[in-house]
Amino acid sequence: MSFLRDLPIRRKLVAILMIATGGALLLAGAGLLTLDYIRLRQDMATDLETLAEIVARNSTASVSFQDIGDAEETLTALDAKPSLLGAAVYDRRGNLFAQWKRPGAHPDVPLRPGPEGHVFGSGSLVLFEPVVLDGETIGAVYLESSLSEIWRRLRLRALTIAAVFLVAALVALGLSSGLQGLISKPVLHLADTARAVSERNDYSLRAEKQSADELGRLVDAFNQMLSQIEERDTELQAAKEELENRVEARTRELRQANDELQQTNRELDDFAYIASHDLKEPLRGIHNYSMFLLEDYADKLDAEGRSKLETLMRLTRRMEVLIDSLLQYSRLGRIDLTLEEVDLNEVVAEVLENLDVNLKAEEVEVSIPRRLPGAFCDRVQAGEIFHNLIVNGVKYNDSPRKRIEIGYREGQPPVFYVRDNGIGIPDKHYDAIFRIFKRLHAREKYGGGTGAGLTIVKKIVERHNGSIRVESVPGEGTTFCFTLAKGDSLAEHPVEPADPAG
Repeated sequence: MSFLRDLPIRRKLVAILMIATGGALLLAGAGLLTLDYIRLRQDMATDLETLAEIVARNSTASVSFQDIGDAEETLTALDAKPSLLGAAVYDRRGNLFAQWKRPGAHPDVPLRPGPEGHVFGSGSLVLFEPVVLDGETIGAVYLESSLSEIWRRLRLRALTIAAVFLVAALVALGLSSGLQGLISKPVLHLADTARAVSERNDYSLRAEKQSADELGRLVDAFNQMLSQIEERDTELQAAKEELENRVEARTRELRQANDELQQTNRELDDFAYIASHDLKEPLRGIHNYSMFLLEDYADKLDAEGRSKLETLMRLTRRMEVLIDSLLQYSRLGRIDLTLEEVDLNEVVAEVLENLDVNLKAEEVEVSIPRRLPGAFCDRVQAGEIFHNLIVNGVKYNDSPRKRIEIGYREGQPPVFYVRDNGIGIPDKHYDAIFRIFKRLHAREKYGGGTGAGLTIVKKIVERHNGSIRVESVPGEGTTFCFTLAKGDSLAEHPVEPADPAG
């Protein structure tokens, strides 16, 4: 019945009713034909037995007196019955005594009588009846009748049943087509209402109840569901509008705060740039005048005076270095990034070339295990990252054989790293080392410095939407890992590396 699955409900109801009605009529017709066939066979056998008894009684004298002519006359009278094909009379010894055969009939008369009774063959009914005189069997009668009459009657009955079936089917089709609307109309109306609700998102629509049966209860349940959905939709709409208003208000506040923060950052950058730029001139004056005093009044100053002037000159030089670091840090926020596809192998090679004298002086072993992938970044600032991290790894290293390793780890984007075998960093200072001018050691220890290098590295990395972290074991070394996520990585198509040694 899979062909019914996708039919419209109207046709489906009509088809179901027609199949049920047709099936019942076919079953009834088949039953009637079967009963008629059995009854016709029984009637035919009874009629033939009656006829055989009459022929047997009429043949007693012929058989007793061996009067063949009388026997044949008796058999010839059977010609009046169209269904008979042949007949015969047998004497006491079972010999064929007299016979009759309808002209054109195909079967031959048996030469010897068979068992008493009737037998249905493929196309005829054969019967043997004894000839009895005073309780003694003196012979036998043979009759054979055609079954054509049975088949004629069955064909007539089949035509009658077919006509009744056709008329009944037409009546059933008309009635089912008219009555199916009792079921299909409410269902179709409910489906149309559901479709309208879905297409227009209008949960105020309601289906019309057309009866108080199960379909009516289904419509009531559907309308109740729509009422609940409409109520919840109203609540959700109100909540959505309230949320949108809150988000819009919050967005305005955040946008305003962001604008104010950007303005503040610009002002701070401008202030730092101007202040650091303007402070350098008086510092140079103090440094120069201190130097003049030492040169011009060296003979008038005692040892303590010269020491104080030399300290003043060192402080002004340190102050100038701090101002230069502050100026460089503030300049990072004022200069736009020049993003391009950069071969980091070339960048690292240039950095190592610039540091070549110091690296050889410190006898530093630099290794690059494999070529670096390219990156979409600012070439100059990428070089600044590697420069500061390499210098940092050399400076904070008291190992007799200093080593620096530059490489990357697979990922998207790839994670670059600069590893050293220096003094290491305790984990409690991981955040502090990135604060500007923050040093973990005495001012003059490990070559001095302002403590701004890692702060500058962190700001460059963050401007590329990347991140930087520290992996370190005190006494064994430190690894700085960072990403440059401003654009797509070129890790899948790395360029040829330059010579690490420069």
